[in-house]
Parts: sequence; C-alpha cells; structure tokens
Amino acid sequence: MNHRVPRITLDTNVCNVIHEPDKWPTLVAPDDARKMRAAISDKRISGFVSEATLFIECLGFPDKLSYLAVAGTPGPRPEPHPNTKAMFDDLGSIGIELLHAPLIGAEKFIESIPWTKDAIYPIEERQKRFFDFIRPLPRHAPLKAYGESLLPAQPPVPPRASVQSPWAMAIKREWDGNPDGRKAVEKVVRPVIGEWCDGLILGSHVAYGNDIFCTADQGKSAGANSLLHQSKRAALVTQGIRIMTPREVAQHLGL
Repeated sequence: MNHRVPRITLDTNVCNVIHEPDKWPTLVAPDDARKMRAAISDKRISGFVSEATLFIECLGFPDKLSYLAVAGTPGPRPEPHPNTKAMFDDLGSIGIELLHAPLIGAEKFIESIPWTKDAIYPIEERQKRFFDFIRPLPRHAPLKAYGESLLPAQPPVPPRASVQSPWAMAIKREWDGNPDGRKAVEKVVRPVIGEWCDGLILGSHVAYGNDIFCTADQGKSAGANSLLHQSKRAALVTQGIRIMTPREVAQHLGL
C-alpha cells in the first residue's frame, strides 16, 4: 500500500464487532475491534461495506426470499430488522461507506450509509473489474435452477411487469405454501445465497481497488467449494485480494 489512507472492506462478521466490540470475544478480541473502530472514526482507515452485506445482514431468511421475489419490480420491499438497521446506522455514523455490488438491482436497505465515490477507478472501469471478477462464479445460477425446477408444479407466474425473476417467485411460493417443507427449502437455498453474496462482496472489494479484505472467518468451517475456504485463499491473493483478520489489520497498521 502507498501513503494514502488504507481502504478496508469489512466482511459481515467484522461489521458486528466494529459495532459492538465485546460481541464475540472468542472470535475477535474486543481490543482489536475497538482499535479498528477508533481508526475508522478518526479517518486513519477508510472502512467500507458491500451492498451485498446489507442484504445478508438486514433481512432474515424469509425476508430474503420476499426481496428476491420483488427485486427489479415496483413491489414493496421487506423492512430491515431493527437491530441490524441500528448497527448499520452506527457504522454509517463513524464514516463507513457503501460499495456497489448489484444483487439484481442496485438498492439500499439502510439510507444512513452513503454510497462511496469512485476514488480509485472511474465508474466504467470499476464496473468492469466487478463483472470480470464475478463472471466465472456460479453466482445465483444454482438458485435459479432450483427455482425453475419448482415452476412446473406451480400456477403460472404473473406477467413479467410484476415479476422480474420467476424462479425467485417459485422459491417464495414453495416457502409460503409448504410449511412442512421449509427446512428442506432452507437447506438448499441458504448456503447458495451465502456463497452468491460472498462473491458479490469480494467482487465489490476488487472493483473499488480496496487494500484489505477484513474477515473474522478463517475459512475452515466453510465447505471446500466455498470461495472463502482456506484452500481457495491463495487463488484470491493472485487476484489482488489481501485477506486479514481484525488482529492482523491492527498489527499490520500499528493501530
């Protein structure tokens, strides 16, 4: 890194401890979380969260399905959980900004966090960097395939003007209409959403040219096919992604 203020993308788990340093003391030492929070507040670090992080953190599982079913349409959106809204309001108040990472359409769940400016790359290059990173990934393709497998057994979906993604509507209908099968739906859908969003989060980090991706996840519990699995991290390094834990950030930057 050069002399400019380090630009750090915060993974979802790090957002929680920057907001509440004592939350997970066995995962992140409270002192490390406090050092990072102070450095962001004092503008010794520029802190960022991805648009996809807000989707993951602000909506419970049923609300994620509701959102995906209406994304890209004028339909009403689910409201973010009050606790996570308060967390991101707090993070916005200390200067954390939002990275674009289009899920289906560019939307904000929390108005108190502003979109960051294109300070490193012009918008066209930033968008190209994002799509170059995510294009080889499965993204939502497994989710779409699952939803499309449900469609033949369901009534026809409404016209396209009111439904952007029939596959998402099919998953929502399966959840709503088959309470006994919800556990099976969640077993399929939850990890796919998580992996999709991991790709979007890392893609936004790369797109904006940030210096460090900070996560409390050691990549050991994720499945071997997960983008953030320990076995995949060397490949991420070759793509310019420098991964550190909060402790490593604090030590590296002398906080």
